[in-house]
Amino acid sequence: MTEVKPFIKCVDFWPDGIPERKLQIYKDMIAEGQIRKHNVIVNQRTHATTVEYYAIAPHEWIRQEMAKRL
Repeated sequence: MTEVKPFIKCVDFWPDGIPERKLQIYKDMIAEGQIRKHNVIVNQRTHATTVEYYAIAPHEWIRQEMAKRL
């Protein structure tokens, strides 16, 4: 079996910042090797957050998987 490393670039935008539970889901998926954090940008005034990462599956699948974990 071949291990797939994250290679699909994905971007999520959180206009009010990332809720704690959703942040934990990102961390869990990083630990599982499903995503690899690339860059996080936080607006210090508004807390709007952009998360850029690489995934092992298409963005829509990753988002569905995250929603299942809520």
